[in-house]
Amino acid sequence: MSVETANAVLSETGRVLSTQPGKAVVRIPRSKECQGCHGCSMIDPEQGMVSEVDNPLGASPGDEVRIETRGVEGKVKAALLLFGFPMAMLLAGAIASQPLFRRLGIGAAAEGLGVLCGLALMSAAFALLYYARKRKGTQAVRSRIVEILGPSQVGELPQ
Repeated sequence: MSVETANAVLSETGRVLSTQPGKAVVRIPRSKECQGCHGCSMIDPEQGMVSEVDNPLGASPGDEVRIETRGVEGKVKAALLLFGFPMAMLLAGAIASQPLFRRLGIGAAAEGLGVLCGLALMSAAFALLYYARKRKGTQAVRSRIVEILGPSQVGELPQ
């Protein structure tokens, strides 16, 4: 794995497992830079990560390819937006709604209703982020095949 910090490009090699028009599913083996990440541990920790990437070169199943991921400089910003915004909404709803419920005369249930308001606001935040991403139509982080290194030398593809 190599990262060009000036251009924020992550480069990896992997093997194409399957293709669709304009897309490919690529298995990227774990490298020493992956230690401590555990991002692919839920999939198959021994075999690495499986990712869908753009396939402008028309790579075929079994091909060894080099992929580049652009936009990695925004990972912290994206993580804050994806996790921080909904968490802030949860806390705001849970804390700010309790005085309102007490003034309405339902003080005994204010904490429980506050938690429900927080969960409702957190759900609304996730829905807002989902629709904003869908409306934008692009991903901040894009991976694509930039070079076909050749057919796989490993043998049979895993099923």
